[in-house]
Amino acid sequence: MNQFTAPLWGDEAFSAILSMKSIPQIIEIIRRDTSPPLYNITEHLAFRLFGVSEITIRGLSFFYYLLTIVFVFLIAKLIWDKKTAILASLLTFFNPFFFIYAFEGRMYAIMALGVAGSMYFFLKLLFAAKKTNKAPKGTILGYILATSWALYSHHFAIFIVFIQGFWWLFELITKNFKFIKWQLIAFLGTGILYIPWLLPLYEQTQMVGGGFWLGKPTLTDLRTLIYEYIATGIKHPLADYALYLSLTALLIRRWDKNIKISLILATWFLGPIIMTFTISQFFQPVFYNRYLLYTIPAWGLLIAGARRKVISFIIIAGILSLFIRIDWHYFNNPTKLPFNQLAQFVIESKRNDDTLINWSAGSHHLWESKFYGIPAPIYVKEGGGELPFFVGTALMEETDVIKTLPDEGRIGVITSGPVEEVAITGYTEIESKSFGNLKFIWLEKN
Repeated sequence: MNQFTAPLWGDEAFSAILSMKSIPQIIEIIRRDTSPPLYNITEHLAFRLFGVSEITIRGLSFFYYLLTIVFVFLIAKLIWDKKTAILASLLTFFNPFFFIYAFEGRMYAIMALGVAGSMYFFLKLLFAAKKTNKAPKGTILGYILATSWALYSHHFAIFIVFIQGFWWLFELITKNFKFIKWQLIAFLGTGILYIPWLLPLYEQTQMVGGGFWLGKPTLTDLRTLIYEYIATGIKHPLADYALYLSLTALLIRRWDKNIKISLILATWFLGPIIMTFTISQFFQPVFYNRYLLYTIPAWGLLIAGARRKVISFIIIAGILSLFIRIDWHYFNNPTKLPFNQLAQFVIESKRNDDTLINWSAGSHHLWESKFYGIPAPIYVKEGGGELPFFVGTALMEETDVIKTLPDEGRIGVITSGPVEEVAITGYTEIESKSFGNLKFIWLEKN
C-alpha cells in the first residue's frame, strides 16, 4: 500500500460522496457547507472519466500538485534563471508538508495550483510593465482565470489577492502606471467572475461566524505552523535536521540581491499566515495549517533564489536529501485508518437483520461507511440535540441520523474511540475487532 491506494478518511470520503452527485446538486449542497465548488466539480468529472476509486481521487490531487510545480518553475525562471527554477521546483515538490497534500482527496492541491498561477501572471505583468507599452492581454486573461480558479477552490485564496493588492499600492506610490492599469483590469475581471459566488460566500461566513471547531491560536501555534511549512510537516527523526538546514539557507541568502523580489516572495509566504493569525485573535478563529499551504512555494523560491554559490548549493543538496528520505517513508507508510479492511469484515459478517451505527456524532465515520458500502447512520440519543454544520450536515440525508434502535437483530458499532464508551442499555458486547485505532463492535440484545 502507498499514498495512492491508501483508504480515505472522513473529509476525503465526504468530498467523494458529494462529487458523485450531479454538478447542480454539488453546487446546491456545497453552498450550505463551507467551501467553493470547483474541486468537487473537477472530481465529479474525474469520476466520470476514470471511475470512483482511491487512485482516481489521489491521482487528481497529484495532477494539480504537478501543475503547481510547473508554475513554481515558471516563476523562478521569470525572476532568476533555469537552474534556480529547477532547484525551486525540487524544494517545493519535496517539501514534506506540501507533499502530504499531493495525495489528499480535498481542495488543497487545486487551491495551490490557482495561487501559484495567480502569482506567476501577477509577476509577469510587473515585469512586462518595464519592457513594453503594449498591454499583454494574454497575461491579464491568465491572471483572471488563475485567480478565479484559486478563489473557487478555497476561500483562503483571498489572502493572496490582499498581498497582491499591497504590492499594487506600492507600485501606485512609485508611479508604475502601466502596471497599475493592467493589474486593475485583472482585478476587476476576477471580481466579475467571482460575483456568482458572493451570496453563497456571505451565507457561509455567517454560518462559520456562528461557531466553528477551531480554537484561538497561540504564538506557539504560529511558530509550529511556520516550522511545518519550512521542514517539519511530516513527523520523522530527520525533520529537525532539515529545519536547521532550511533556516541556515534563509539566513545566508543574499537578501540584498533583488530585494524587491525577495520581499514580494516573503510577503507571499508570511502575509497570509499573519493575516489569518490576527483575524483569529480578534474575530473568528480560522487559523489552520492546511488552509494556507499555498504559501509554501514562496519558501522554495526564497531558498533557491539569490543563493550564495557553493555553500548554498551544498545546503540545498542536504535539504533535498533529507526531504526525499522523509517523503519516501511517508509515501510507503500510509497512516490513515484502514476503513476498507473494516468494511470488508463487516460485509463478510453482517446478517440481513443487523443494524449498523456510527457511535460518535462528534467524530463519526459516516462518509467512510458510505464510500466503502456499509451505510451506518450516526446514533444520536433522544434529546441529543442537532449536529454542528462542520461535521458535514449539508450532505446528510434524513436517514443518516438514527435516534431509536430496532428491537431485533444485532447492532454493529463503528468507532475510533475507546471500546468502553460504547454502551447501549439492553445490549451486550459479543465481539469486537480493531483495525488500528478503528474499532468495530457487535452487540446483541439481552
